[in-house]
Amino acid sequence: MAEAKQVSPERALAIGFGTIDLISAILVYLGVFEGLPARYWLVDGGAALVIALFAGAGFGLLSDAKWATRASLAASVVALVLGLALVSTLALTASYLNGVYGPVGKGGALILGLVAALALPYLVAVPLAQLAWLGQRRQAGTPPATTEATAAASGS
Repeated sequence: MAEAKQVSPERALAIGFGTIDLISAILVYLGVFEGLPARYWLVDGGAALVIALFAGAGFGLLSDAKWATRASLAASVVALVLGLALVSTLALTASYLNGVYGPVGKGGALILGLVAALALPYLVAVPLAQLAWLGQRRQAGTPPATTEATAAASGS
């Protein structure tokens, strides 16, 4: 019978955030490059940056790379800034459409509100949670989570 490996809570959180980062990268790709009918360099460039950072941070956290903490910090900060800019822009545009175009603008405002609600968890809430986790690790002086193989090789 195989013995179950014991995973530290810190490593479990790293695996969880790494998985969420990869899922977020996929969802941003689908939302921008598959979902939007027109290309605009500002949107495409921001999305490509977020996808690359989320993918790098996700792979780094899952593989327990030494650079994973820095990559996830960069990904979280950039995603939070761009996510807040996106949600704010969508909210302002929705209010403008609703106010200027009356009943016709309510449909557009509803769609923009739904897009903002879909973007909020992945581009604002997850980066905030990840930044809180990274800050807690930094405050506690916790080194990057190590795998069983690394701990065994170092003689711990």
